[in-house]
Amino acid sequence: MTIALKRFENSIRPAYEVIAAASWTFATVVMMFIILFTSLPKAAFLWMAGISSLLASWRWYQTLRLWDFKLQLFGQPFAFMKASRLKQLMAYAPKDLWLGFGFEWTPLHTQRVIDIRKRPSEEEVLPPDWYMKLKGVDHAKQQAVGKAWIHGIGLDKAEKHIFIPLSSIEGHNLVFGTTGAGKTRLYEGLITQAILRNEVVIIIDPKGDKELRDIAKTSCLMAGRPEAFLEFHPAFPSESIRLDPLKNWNNATEIASRIAALMPSEGGGDSFTQMAWKAVHVVCEGMIFVDQMPNLMRLRRYIEGGAEQLMEEVLRTYLTRNIDRWQTLLAPVVERARNGKLPTKMQGTAELIAYVHYYKNEVPEADREPAVDGLLSMVEHNREHLGKILASLVPLLVQLTSGELGKMLSPDAHDMNDTRPIFDTKKIVNGNHVLYLGLDSLSNATVGSSLGSVILADLAAVAGERYNYGAEKDLKTKIQIFVDEAAEVVNLPLIQILNKGRGAGFVTTLAAQTLPDFIARMGDESRARQILGNCNNLIALRTKDRQTQDFIVETFGMTHVQSVSRSIGAGQQTDNAGMDFRNQMSMSLQETEAELFPPELLGMLPNLHYIAFMSGGRLIKGRLPKINPD
Repeated sequence: MTIALKRFENSIRPAYEVIAAASWTFATVVMMFIILFTSLPKAAFLWMAGISSLLASWRWYQTLRLWDFKLQLFGQPFAFMKASRLKQLMAYAPKDLWLGFGFEWTPLHTQRVIDIRKRPSEEEVLPPDWYMKLKGVDHAKQQAVGKAWIHGIGLDKAEKHIFIPLSSIEGHNLVFGTTGAGKTRLYEGLITQAILRNEVVIIIDPKGDKELRDIAKTSCLMAGRPEAFLEFHPAFPSESIRLDPLKNWNNATEIASRIAALMPSEGGGDSFTQMAWKAVHVVCEGMIFVDQMPNLMRLRRYIEGGAEQLMEEVLRTYLTRNIDRWQTLLAPVVERARNGKLPTKMQGTAELIAYVHYYKNEVPEADREPAVDGLLSMVEHNREHLGKILASLVPLLVQLTSGELGKMLSPDAHDMNDTRPIFDTKKIVNGNHVLYLGLDSLSNATVGSSLGSVILADLAAVAGERYNYGAEKDLKTKIQIFVDEAAEVVNLPLIQILNKGRGAGFVTTLAAQTLPDFIARMGDESRARQILGNCNNLIALRTKDRQTQDFIVETFGMTHVQSVSRSIGAGQQTDNAGMDFRNQMSMSLQETEAELFPPELLGMLPNLHYIAFMSGGRLIKGRLPKINPD
């Protein structure tokens, strides 16, 4: 027990050594007074003065060391860093990501947290006022937001630069933080370094934060490639590029799946979603059959207004490719249709009715085309019933094609009046660009969410193509995807990027405020955890939600903390010899299990402070600076 007690550390206790230090100092002064001003023999008092001064020095050293540690509990002031200094740090560790200043969190720090929180008041751990004034520390100016001592308990050893191997962040990153906690500053450091490493950067920002846009634009200037910056923002069409989210695909089913994934449903399995998927699929197959590139504007025209025009063009193309002199052959049939002598289930021109009649009655089954058959079943379907089935699909397409947004998402390369450049995600990746994508969700949350989801679906298609057909040298270029308020745009393509994007060079960083945001989006906690479980690295700034706090710390693990218990007893007993008084005092050291990082501390973190659990088991307590351009 004695050995264990010697190992016990309580740096938060009052500095009891100051009493001994003052006493030995007083003794030294008395000895010197006797030596200098009395006629008493000096030899003995010299020895006593020397011993007293040595003991006073030792006790003052212990006292000041404890007080200096307590001064560090005030933390560090808000830090600023020039971009040139960040470049120097990147050159010093080119294979690492710089993540601010801090230290590795250990069970020792957990012990100190427990000791501080056992005190009735945090004021009890402070040094005397005169010592704080001597050191130039103003208690009144302590940070108003958060508890600075959470970081201060690790400053007894020098604060270090935090470097994380770039290979570690390839496992994707998850960031939690409430409003104003510092997510933008964290993204500032991550985005700036990615651009300076000459990587492809795609920022998906539902709020349309101008500061985040300016960070990306300024970083491109710092990197010497201002032409790499691109912006897409529905609220600022004149400053935006045009972006085709349906450009990249390998099969028509991919386009149908992207559009169906935007519809509200229970996991995409209800009948209305399936019918919407089929409608988009057959229309896309029809457009591909006649060499039209599917886009949102054409999809809306053929699904909302009817696919008869497309059906006529598809059949004309089929007849041209497969039947010689078909115009002459079908001329009598067209004439009968004009005279109303052909039975039909559809509305359309006489040519369409004639083409359908000939195709159904004269073309053998073996020679028919699946693209034609699929579109024909849609055209012949009762229009009123079809409208009810597609009632949730049409508003979605209207939202993505109305007004200026329609021109931005369905670009027409032949429109000479629109000089804005046209891009797609594959072109952005291959051109090594930096894209800031503002979704303007504050103005229209539904459109913003759909826009973010369809862009992520296009990125998933590019990731699949790179994974299957990309050259090895191309895969070395990383594509950094930063998603703010990620719960608003999470969908199946994003899950695919998290699951399989690493092999294609995709590195994703998701930022959100709380875990319930994902649960509300996915409809189930287990599905939300399935998504977030794909992120190997977790960075948590200040979070107030208890469910989120528990989710963050549950992977940190447990540790053991020590506590000293004392007991004092007194009693009396009367016997024939008289009254017997007894006293007893005992002290014991106990160990109990506790969270390595108490979850409630997450709600006390100051602005720009974080706790990070990185792949490999590193638990880091850090703080971030504000990066200023030179």
